[in-house]
Amino acid sequence: MLTSLWDQRRIILLTTIIDVGTLLTGYDAGVYGSALVMPSFVEKFNLATNPTEAAKLGGNTVTFYCSSVHLPILRLARSALLLFVASFFLVLGGILQTISQSLPMIYVGRVVSGLGTGCSAFVGPMYLGECATREHRTASVASVQLSIILGAVISYWIGFGIGNWAPSDLQWRFLLGFQVILAGMYFAGIFFIPESPRHLAWLHVKEEANRRRVGLPTLPRFPGSSSGKKTSNSNDKADSDSKSIASDSPHPGMETLQSSSPFADIEHTLVDRIFLGRTKPATALSVLAYLRNRPMSSETVLDECAEIYAAVDEAEAEREADGGIRNVLLRKKGTFLRLLLTAWVGIWQGQTGQVVLLAYAPIVLKSLGLSSTTISLVASGGFTSWEFACVCFAVFIGLQRVGRVRMMTIGGIGVGLIFFMVAAIEATHPSDPLATSPSKASIAMVFLIYLWVPFFCICIGPALWLYGSEICTGSLRELGQGVFTMFTWASCAENAKATPISLVNIGWKSWLIPAVINLCFGIGAWLLMPETKGKTIEEMDVVFGAIDEDTRTTHIQQVLREEKAAVLESA
Repeated sequence: MLTSLWDQRRIILLTTIIDVGTLLTGYDAGVYGSALVMPSFVEKFNLATNPTEAAKLGGNTVTFYCSSVHLPILRLARSALLLFVASFFLVLGGILQTISQSLPMIYVGRVVSGLGTGCSAFVGPMYLGECATREHRTASVASVQLSIILGAVISYWIGFGIGNWAPSDLQWRFLLGFQVILAGMYFAGIFFIPESPRHLAWLHVKEEANRRRVGLPTLPRFPGSSSGKKTSNSNDKADSDSKSIASDSPHPGMETLQSSSPFADIEHTLVDRIFLGRTKPATALSVLAYLRNRPMSSETVLDECAEIYAAVDEAEAEREADGGIRNVLLRKKGTFLRLLLTAWVGIWQGQTGQVVLLAYAPIVLKSLGLSSTTISLVASGGFTSWEFACVCFAVFIGLQRVGRVRMMTIGGIGVGLIFFMVAAIEATHPSDPLATSPSKASIAMVFLIYLWVPFFCICIGPALWLYGSEICTGSLRELGQGVFTMFTWASCAENAKATPISLVNIGWKSWLIPAVINLCFGIGAWLLMPETKGKTIEEMDVVFGAIDEDTRTTHIQQVLREEKAAVLESA
C-alpha cells in the first residue's frame, strides 16, 4: 500500500495542488452565507431593514462570481500555464473583497475571483484526467468535488468561530481575507506541476504536420540516446526507481531510451523550466514517465504513450481529410451525443440544490425554522462537514466500484424525492420566523436536508465532474470541457440568483423546481449515458462508437513499430 502511494506521489502532488484551487470554489460560495448572518456585515452595507436586498446581494455576488467564469470556453489553451493566470486572479480578487468599502467593490472582487475560479474549473478537471492513470482517474478527478465541499466546510467553521468575536469589521474582513492565503498557496503550488502528456502529444502531432508542409524532417516522439551506456547520476536514479517497479520490464527494443534526470522530483515542472534554466522541451513520453515514476523504456509507459499518440493521429488525420475541425465535429459518430451529455451534466450540476445549500446554508436553515444565528451556523457547519464525509466515501470507494451512471441515477431520483417531501412539509406546516425554538416540522425538514447529502455527495456530485471531464477526447477535448464548464456555471449562476429571491416570494414552491429536474435527469442518465468506468480517456472513442476497438489496437501497434524502428536507428 505504502509502496503504491509512493509510486503515485507525483499524481498525488499535482492533484493536491489543483484541489487547492478548486477548494476556493467552495470557500467563495460559502463565505457569503456566513457573512450575511453577521450583524457587522449587515450593518456595514445597510442590509438590516431590507431582506429582499440582502437576498439580491447574496444572489448577485454568487451570480457575478459564476457568470464571469464563462470566459474560459474560448480556446485559450490546455496548458498548465493557464492555471498560473487563475491563481493570480484568485489572489487579486480575494484582496479586493477583503478591503471592500462598498457593494460595487465586492462585486468587482467577485468577478475577478470568478475569472480565476473559472480558469481552474475549466483546466483543472481536464488536466487531472489527462495526467492520472485509468485506475486513479476516478479519485483524482472526483477529488475536485471533495475540495469544493472542503472549502465550504472551512468557510462555515471560520464563520462560526469569528461569530463569537465582538461585532466589528474585522470579523467579515478576516472571513473574506482567508481566501487570499489559500490563493497564495495555489499560486506557489503551480510551480510544481508539469504540462499534461496528452497536451504535449497534441502539440507534437501539430508540429509534425507543420514540418511536413515545409519539407522538414519530423522530430522523434520517443527520444532515444546514441548509446545505452550509463551516465553518472541519471541512470543511478533510474535504477533505484526501477527497483520499486521491477515487474515493469523495458519494452523490447526500447532499452536505450533516456531515463530520469538527477532532478527527477521537479523534472518538467515550472520550477525546473524557470529556476534551473532547462531549455530542452519536455515530450509526452518523458512527462508520462515522470508522472508514472518509471523509466521511459518501461513497457507500461510506452504502451500508454502509444495509445495517446494513436488517438491524436486519428483526430489529426480526420481533420486534414475533412477540411477542418468543424467538419470532423459534425460528421464523427458520437460527437453530438458527447457534447449533449457534457451540457446535460453541466446543467444538472447547478440544479441539484448544491449551490443554494453551499452558499446559503445558514439562510436556508433559518427559513426552515432555525432562527438563532448561532444555531444556524452550527447546523450549516455540521451540514457541510457531513457533505465532506460523504464525498470522501464516493471518491475513494463508491464511484470506482459501482460506476458513474448507476450512481447518478440513484442520486437523481433520491434528491428529487427528498425535495418533494421538503416542499410538502413546508406547504402544510410553514415555519414561523418568530418562533423561539424549532417546530417538529422544521426539524423534519432539516433532517431531510441532511438526508439529501449522501444522495448528492456520494451519487451525483463527484460523478458529474468526472463524467463531464472524461468523455471528450482529441480535437473534441477543449470544446467538450468548455461546454461542460459553461453550462455548469450558467446553471449555478441562475440557481444562485433565483433561489434566494424565490424563497422570499414563493416559499415552499421553490423546492418543486429542483425536485422535478432531478427526477427527470436521474431517469435520463440511465437511458442515455454509456458507462465509462475503467476506461482510459482514449477508449472513450470506442465507448461512443467513434472508432472500433480492433482499428484502435492496430493504430497503437503501428505507432510502437514506427517509434521502435526510429529508436533502433538512432541507437
